[in-house]
Amino acid sequence: MYKRCVLVGFLLLSLISANANAENMPGRVLLLAKASYNVEHAVKKVKKRYQGKVLKAEKIKSKGPVVFKVKVLMPGGRIKNVYVDGTSGDVFEP
Repeated sequence: MYKRCVLVGFLLLSLISANANAENMPGRVLLLAKASYNVEHAVKKVKKRYQGKVLKAEKIKSKGPVVFKVKVLMPGGRIKNVYVDGTSGDVFEP
């Protein structure tokens, strides 16, 4: 019986501390969820940088920050996947 009470006590303490941590992070969660760019903005940035034809653009589903994947047909006929950060607008390759 004593072991059960101790175990329940530890579980309650861990739940309380997890809740306290979650309350301290609302700004960070909002920052991650708020994207400054949409798919159209991402396509414009990629076209400007690569001068290729955009074949497909989509938002990548993730729990982290918003990222867009843009598939570009390059002038030489090569297909390149490029990514755009939805918060900062940075264009990057894998």
